[in-house]
Amino acid sequence: MSKFKKISASEFETLRFYQLPKFLFEDEYFSKMPTDAKVMYALLKDRFELSRLNNWVDSENNIYLLYTNKQLCSILNYAEPKIIKLKKELEKYNLIINERQGLNKPNKIYLLEPTYDKELINSKFQNKEFISSRTNKSSVQELINSKSNDTDFNNTDYIKTESNDTNDLYDIANNNFINHHSNHTNHQQTEFNNDALKFQALEELPTQIKTYLSNFEIKDIRIIKSVLLKGKKSFNNAHNTYYRLEDVEFELVSVLKRFKAMLIQKNETVEAMQGYLMQSIKAELEEIHALTMRRQNIPQYNIFNK
Repeated sequence: MSKFKKISASEFETLRFYQLPKFLFEDEYFSKMPTDAKVMYALLKDRFELSRLNNWVDSENNIYLLYTNKQLCSILNYAEPKIIKLKKELEKYNLIINERQGLNKPNKIYLLEPTYDKELINSKFQNKEFISSRTNKSSVQELINSKSNDTDFNNTDYIKTESNDTNDLYDIANNNFINHHSNHTNHQQTEFNNDALKFQALEELPTQIKTYLSNFEIKDIRIIKSVLLKGKKSFNNAHNTYYRLEDVEFELVSVLKRFKAMLIQKNETVEAMQGYLMQSIKAELEEIHALTMRRQNIPQYNIFNK
């Protein structure tokens, strides 16, 4: 059994988490959704990084997942009938779309999330519902109609507590919309700043390396770039030669892909594994150099040249 200890402030930022979106617990629409289905949603969303690395993106630039029932059974420790049932729950609440690919191929799983369309704000708070961005008009109407007949709204305890609330529902709706808009703007600004920093860090690198590294976080890009440059310089000095990154970028991208796979397998950070990356880069350069030297020496040993 693993040993347990208190979490220090310095260690907190390095911990790995599955993220459970708050809307699954705060919005009435999801109140009757089973908790284990919410956990599955968090698990599926965590898979996005792998989908990006594998370029699992459709023609409309939507990310999809390839997550088999067997894999979900293993990580959630449920039998397959339970996994299938939880998937149906996620479909019922408009949180996933299962798209069949054909015989012996896993389904494409698209994750959905609620949209805070301005037109739906009032209906959200009047009916305690909000609708997935892919819910069609008939589903919206069906949900509104069904909620108007919901016995929970006839519960006297519910009416009593709500009538004593000092906040008007309209004000709540407005405040939530303003807060959401503000958060969205802040997110856009953060993303814009991050893109600028990535552009600056990647600017001097060859195209293939630049494209692959753009999938990493900015702090990881800086570490990897530093290791690439130091590894190249160290190798050139040791062999009295001159390789540019442009000369070996295809091979180095392969090294970086293997490095990323190792990070996933070992659950490690780029910072912790930068020594391994340096060794991998030098080993690849050694192999390239040895092959180059053999090719240069072939003519003088070729018996047909005599």
